[in-house]
Amino acid sequence: MPQEKPVTVEIFKQTYQLGTSEGRDAEYVRRAAAYLDEKMNEAAAAVGNRAPLDIAILAALNIAEEVLAARQQKERMLDQADAQIDSFTQLLTDPDDKDDAEEDPPAGTRRF
Repeated sequence: MPQEKPVTVEIFKQTYQLGTSEGRDAEYVRRAAAYLDEKMNEAAAAVGNRAPLDIAILAALNIAEEVLAARQQKERMLDQADAQIDSFTQLLTDPDDKDDAEEDPPAGTRRF
């Protein structure tokens, strides 16, 4: 596997050399760094003049909150999808459901 060059990024007015890993190319690292920079600048604007470490912790907490909210939303969506799949499966396999599916449609009509 070829060795990739480090990526230079700026986060909260500091320059960093970051490596890439499998599945994470240079553009991905740049986007992640830009996102963190944005979040740190937002945190700094909200709390005023604080130490960079304090700003980093506030930004990390905001990002953690976003991640947890996204995970909860994903779980809700998966639960809804599972419920719909279960409902459709039950409709398709319910032996007590004796609707028109077993009868031939009237002549000249389409089934679908």
